[in-house]
Amino acid sequence: MRKIYTLVLAFLIATGAVGGTARAEMTAEHRAQLTQLDYLLAVDRLDFYSDGLADYLMDHDQKVAAEAIRRIEPEDYAKERYSSQDLNNPDKWNELILRMLHKKFPEFKNLTLKDIEWNYNFFRKKLMEGFKADPITLKREASVSGLNNEPVTYNKRSIPNVDGKAILLDAERYISEKTTRALFWDAAITGKAIEFHMGTERDFRQRVSQEDREVVAEVKTRSANYNKIYLVYDARTKEYSYAFTRISGDDRVKHLIAQLRILKYENKVALKSDFVRVYGNANAVHRQQEQRLVELFKTLPKADMVVIGQKSAIGNVIAMAGMMAQVQPDIKSVVGPEKSQIQKLSQRVTETGTYFSVTTKAPVVKTEFEKIQNPMASSYEIVTSEQPSHDISDVLLETKDGRIVRWRFISNMWGDEVVPVARAIKNSGHDKVVYIGTAGGIIGKGLKVGDVVAPSKTYTQDGKLFDLEKPSYGTDFVKTGQTLGQVTSPFDETKKWFDKWSNKIDVVELETGYLKENLGPKVSFQPYLLVSDVVGSEHETLAVAAADSGKRKNGQLKLLESLFVNNGIKAPVSNVEMISAEGAVKVMYHKIDSLRASRDVTSKLQLTQLALRKGLKTDAELEALIKAEPSFDRQLLMDKLEKYSGALELISKKISGVSFAIVGGEELLNGTWNPKKALKLQVMAGNMSAADANKVYAAELSKIQAVMGKELSVEMVTFDAEKTRQAVFFNSNSKRVLANHYENKILKKLGLTKEIDKNGGVRFREVTESAGGMRCEAVLL
Repeated sequence: MRKIYTLVLAFLIATGAVGGTARAEMTAEHRAQLTQLDYLLAVDRLDFYSDGLADYLMDHDQKVAAEAIRRIEPEDYAKERYSSQDLNNPDKWNELILRMLHKKFPEFKNLTLKDIEWNYNFFRKKLMEGFKADPITLKREASVSGLNNEPVTYNKRSIPNVDGKAILLDAERYISEKTTRALFWDAAITGKAIEFHMGTERDFRQRVSQEDREVVAEVKTRSANYNKIYLVYDARTKEYSYAFTRISGDDRVKHLIAQLRILKYENKVALKSDFVRVYGNANAVHRQQEQRLVELFKTLPKADMVVIGQKSAIGNVIAMAGMMAQVQPDIKSVVGPEKSQIQKLSQRVTETGTYFSVTTKAPVVKTEFEKIQNPMASSYEIVTSEQPSHDISDVLLETKDGRIVRWRFISNMWGDEVVPVARAIKNSGHDKVVYIGTAGGIIGKGLKVGDVVAPSKTYTQDGKLFDLEKPSYGTDFVKTGQTLGQVTSPFDETKKWFDKWSNKIDVVELETGYLKENLGPKVSFQPYLLVSDVVGSEHETLAVAAADSGKRKNGQLKLLESLFVNNGIKAPVSNVEMISAEGAVKVMYHKIDSLRASRDVTSKLQLTQLALRKGLKTDAELEALIKAEPSFDRQLLMDKLEKYSGALELISKKISGVSFAIVGGEELLNGTWNPKKALKLQVMAGNMSAADANKVYAAELSKIQAVMGKELSVEMVTFDAEKTRQAVFFNSNSKRVLANHYENKILKKLGLTKEIDKNGGVRFREVTESAGGMRCEAVLL
């Protein structure tokens, strides 16, 4: 095989299949290594695609051809020396597969491209986003010097003796999607070591900097993988290796290490020796992560609800509710022509009093939303935190009775990576947790892909059995009463494991046991599991879960709709919108008024918005906020807005016909800006890049800086179409841009309007019959 591999490499270089400006400055040896890896990645992609094609043909009366395609090995494709151009051209893939069928199976010589046609262009496009190696340069850690760049200690971990044929899923297909097989094939052929780094990205950079090693490229996988994979070079030993990084649990390490035994390339495994290097240890990582999270959770206001899992889908649902709120601004009024789809959804919103009640009809809402002139795609995450194994976001939500609640969303994790998260949730005083994960149903237990289950019992990894809370959501469709089993990896699910556990459990996954045990009995904990595969079946395995993700979507959306609706959530509160829930604003405004009645109404409104967004409740918390925020009056506020609007006019008048968009300056947009503090704005000029805009408007920006000093900062940023959807626009004809925004968006959102008295003074008056806002005073002077 090594000879074939060398010939393939020589062929690629000779035909000029490799190259590109990104690699022009790389050493010849680095380019050669990436050439080898790129070719294997392309072969891996083609083989992964062929499995999907075989699935399609099986369902479309081409069973014999499908079975033949599955008998083609990756090595078969590699031996054919297909050009890199063809391997990286999705339109060529069926042709390459057909050529292989004709060569390997003469009985298919009359098979044509029409016979194996599959017009799933979206799938092919998504495959092209992965299975590639991008050259990268990681900066040397500044903390590393000649005083501490000694070799880093690591643990030698033996490699488990895993028989890939005994595993109940198609392990090769699963690995191809999650981490790619190509890097393991390359390691098997060239003898590269594979190492595993626990801890953060910075921990990894610190280690390679101390050892004076170089990161050459990042391997991009088919599916989102938070464990970044790098090709690393050691100039001292002239050795290349692959590094898996950002690992936060021992279960994940064992899962990744097992792949070294499972994957073979021409009967060779990726084992340079009988052990692998593992940097760091799970216990230390867990302690550090728990400490960071407890500090974070105690710094932030306590969340009314913590939801672990399906974070991306939840973000889409929240965005959908925000879109529906713009389609139907008044929740009590039905919109749209009679009997149209949007009219039916609008009627449902009116009847339920919540925009989340149409979650399962998101495509209809999005279509209608896009018809709105100047729609605003709002941001709802008020706090975000990226951890090595997960992301955290806080969102403010408005309830049907006018309260503002804070929900905390945490992304899915792997196995024992949830342990420090669960402990931090418990130790920071949180008491309500919902977990939404995925699980495999055991064959013969009446479960199918797409079902949602809320088990009544769960085992832990060490065999303890815990009772679970009765579910509160989706009670009309969620299946209940199951017993949940736990593994550390789907590779644990072998024939021997199945014989032992299939009579004891109904579903199986990796995290619920850890969560239940570490959250403890005082925390309300409800797990819901989306069935992603059927363990022991032939056609519903985890290896094809990605292709069958649509089957899970309906159950997922129904569950999320129930979660929001049953908690009385009306709508999300945008990050660039005023909090306008009448009850919440009214109560908070009066609290602040009772503490500082002498403050101007505009100052008290600013404090009200800040207090609601920060989740402050007690008088002590409000006192601290009031002391931290300088008092100001309406005249100062409006003067500053007029003044800063003039600065923007200086820029806009230079060239007529250019549209500008204010995309940064969140505190101004959401009503929390204090005019005694500096204001920073980010502005787009037409579709220019930041560099071009800075050149064109250099004189104007310089003049603004000279006049305004640190008081106002205007930064020109590169055009981004998505960000313009939530921007404040202006052009050469615009006047009082910022002042108008405050008057037309912020004040009206609160149910107020600005008036100028006969002496030129500013006052604010309630807008008669306005929706939302404060109605406690006829005139706020």
